[in-house]
Amino acid sequence: MDSVLDLLFDHAKGLGLNIVRYNIGGGSNPAFDTNMRPFADIPGFRPGGPSTPYDWTADERQRNVLLGAMERGVTVTEAFSNSPPFWMTISGSVTGNIGWGKDNLHPNYYDAFVDYLTTIVKHFEEAWGIHFDTINPFNEPVEGWWNIDRRKKSQEGCNFSIPTISKVLLSLQKSLDEQNISTKISALDSWSQNTCQVLLRMEEDCLKAIHQVNVHTYVNSPTREEDAQRQKVKQRMSLLGKKLWMSEYGPLNWVGEELDVALAVGKHITLDLNDLQPSAWCYWQALEVSGSSWGLLTAPFSYDKKPFVVSLRKQYFVMMHFTRWIRPGFQIFDIASLKDTLVIASNLSGSSLVLVGTNTSNCNKDIRVDLSNLASGLVGTSIQVALFRTSAVENHVELPILYFDSPILFVRLALKSITTMLIS
Repeated sequence: MDSVLDLLFDHAKGLGLNIVRYNIGGGSNPAFDTNMRPFADIPGFRPGGPSTPYDWTADERQRNVLLGAMERGVTVTEAFSNSPPFWMTISGSVTGNIGWGKDNLHPNYYDAFVDYLTTIVKHFEEAWGIHFDTINPFNEPVEGWWNIDRRKKSQEGCNFSIPTISKVLLSLQKSLDEQNISTKISALDSWSQNTCQVLLRMEEDCLKAIHQVNVHTYVNSPTREEDAQRQKVKQRMSLLGKKLWMSEYGPLNWVGEELDVALAVGKHITLDLNDLQPSAWCYWQALEVSGSSWGLLTAPFSYDKKPFVVSLRKQYFVMMHFTRWIRPGFQIFDIASLKDTLVIASNLSGSSLVLVGTNTSNCNKDIRVDLSNLASGLVGTSIQVALFRTSAVENHVELPILYFDSPILFVRLALKSITTMLIS
């Protein structure tokens, strides 16, 4: 576990990720939810029902991962729920209701669900010193697909109608205020193309309760990136004055060679940072089961495997090109002409300028950027550029330094590669 945490959260040894989203489990119904995927069967803290005490020994592994991540530099934490406990649901299952899009939180348990979330948030801070900056009671609540299906392995999920969302948000804000809990509310963790429609149908008091809007920029294919409607979402959040996160993403339904999928993820990150401009970008599940196209790391999800091997995927190194060098507090510059190819960022003082270029094509790609327009300290000066590249045969490998007599950068992005450029 220490090795995995170093790879993900230690800035010197790994990616230096600084956010953890902690999943507050509902807890599956042992008599009914028999088709849960092993790595999606999150223990709940009150499995016995409303008259039983909380079990604070539950979910020790996920909590230890969170604590270990915080020891390695994580500074931002969010708690989120995929489903209420099974005994609060209409169907009796944390996997959803019977029928497309039907609410699954029982009306008798609106306040009980809120109390469940706030009790856990408060206990984590008092017992383990874990303060959650935000709490999100939903995950993809309006997409409609959280339905009981015995034909496949399942996971926790719950449909919420907009009226139910509104009731939960107002109840949650009231509970946080009454208990003097400083954790803010985030919502809705819907697909980005659905988010604006939901927010437009919410009353002002519900919108006021939302401190941070979380979106998922999933698209069904790398050729349909426009489906994410990034600029529309960005404009709406600007009008509402809301903080914006891209809180969940992975290569959904993508097929192809490992490098192709990884570079498509890099291109997707580039589009998100340029067009959506969120203040945070979160990968869904960093460690995945061996054989999956998801995951920055993969491992057999069984403790009886000897030796236990953790594999670093190409996606891990693609992510490193961003996270190792574009650090918290950096500014992302608008660059519309290369928005699917290049991310340009700097620290607030302008002393550190970072470019990340992704080339998913089978041909080399030349780019030209006038850096004097981005950092006043570079006007009329020569520059040197340190480069790191991932390709079919390289994994974040350092390349020879380039020197330029002026702050106009000419770089060739090799075919099917991602390159980070550090300007000084």
